Amino acid sequence: MKRNHSKASRKIYRAGQWIACVLFYIFLGGCSTAGLASHAIGHDNQSATASSQNPIPEESNANAFDIETLPDAPVMSASYRTRSYDTVTDLPAALDYWSPEDRQWVDELETAPEWTLTPEDLPPPPPPEPPAVTGDSAQPAAPTWGDDMDRASLQEAIRKQLSVMESGDLNRRVRLGPRVVTRRQLVDTLHAFMDLLEQDLSDEASTRSLNEQFEVISAGIPRRGHSVLFTGYYAPIIPARRHKSGEYIYPLYRKPEWYPTAPEVSRYQRIANLDPGYHLTSVREPVLLTRKDIDGGHALRDQDLELAWLKDDLERYFLHIQGSGYLAFPDGSLQVAQYMGSNLFPYRSVGRQMIRDGIITPGQGSMQGIKRYFREHPENINLYLFRNNRYIFFQMSDHAPRGSGGAELVAGRSIATDKNLYPAGGLAYITMEKPLLNDALEITGWQKVSRFVVDQDTGAAIRGPSRVDLYFGVGDRAGAAAGYYKRTGTLVYLLKK
Repeated sequence: MKRNHSKASRKIYRAGQWIACVLFYIFLGGCSTAGLASHAIGHDNQSATASSQNPIPEESNANAFDIETLPDAPVMSASYRTRSYDTVTDLPAALDYWSPEDRQWVDELETAPEWTLTPEDLPPPPPPEPPAVTGDSAQPAAPTWGDDMDRASLQEAIRKQLSVMESGDLNRRVRLGPRVVTRRQLVDTLHAFMDLLEQDLSDEASTRSLNEQFEVISAGIPRRGHSVLFTGYYAPIIPARRHKSGEYIYPLYRKPEWYPTAPEVSRYQRIANLDPGYHLTSVREPVLLTRKDIDGGHALRDQDLELAWLKDDLERYFLHIQGSGYLAFPDGSLQVAQYMGSNLFPYRSVGRQMIRDGIITPGQGSMQGIKRYFREHPENINLYLFRNNRYIFFQMSDHAPRGSGGAELVAGRSIATDKNLYPAGGLAYITMEKPLLNDALEITGWQKVSRFVVDQDTGAAIRGPSRVDLYFGVGDRAGAAAGYYKRTGTLVYLLKK
């Protein structure tokens, strides 16, 4: 009798342990998302697609990652998102990526206009090889670093970047391609380079100093010759109204205070996976609204979230793509609509889907080509725009457009890259082709150029080690160049020795 009693006690004890464990996980779930339950909208919500892809905190300085606190990536072989990634040769092939969005840069690289050209037709990797020198007393010539832009614009870009970096944590570690460096090293690099610029050295002396003081870190994929795909972005100037009136019926929204952040969505996903009884609790999942919910279902209407009103739905959509732009009001004032955050869904290219559906050709996939198609077929605007669930929220600013690193952008000198790989504040050197425009803003040709740039921004479509977005500036001329821009080139980073 005593033996049977002991067995029964053990069963009761084990059952109690199991119940306590379940209650504990339910409690965790309630704590993490209860605050979001009261904001549920009256329709079904989709869970965050982006939550499985290392969510980025929605902050004004979202570029400066601490390597020690980055979320764990899915377990894969040789992925640049895992901590086992040590050298640039460990970068994955296209098939190693776990979602179509992560492979987007591979597809775009292979469909760039000149990708089928021979290596001799592409811009040479910097720095160029020194020319052969003959003679007993001749010394090998050092590589040269050409720059097609004025020195003042480069100094401006560096000063703006230093102004936001020096007030932060300089000991924070960030990824620089195959290396892990501190923000202090990036700041020291910019200071050392600025000192060289201010010395006004000859080309020969400047080249010698650069090669002596800085090491070169190549970007891109080694097995593809370090080629990177360049695209362009700009800041449009768009007529706007402060209140809804007449033709101005398309709102720009600020981010709702109740909208969840990426870490909150990530916690929901983790708890839901851990707790098998999560669906039985009263806790609701975080509210994530799609583009169709917001613009088609008016889910944010009458919540005092409208910043301004536009008269063109396409201009609004491409403002979302660019991330910021100038709003021109009837009183003659200009204000910048600056990126404030997103709805946490991944970016999906509308142009790519239109090409796959056969309604436009690859040559018509530019911003101008897409706009032209929708002007002629307005009935298809929502059909395609709603396929891109990602939605951008804005805030008004009196400053020039800023990158995600916090600094104001400088035309031709600011680039955007994948901030899981390359940091805000990195000093870089690019070789590429720039478009030549006539007075009608038509591209008449391409010219090979090279220049120093500062890495200051990122973008939802800028993913992987071989994607770079070049900031072209403000207005129609910048938009004409950026809208058609899609060329391969090279990218290296400089780091003070």
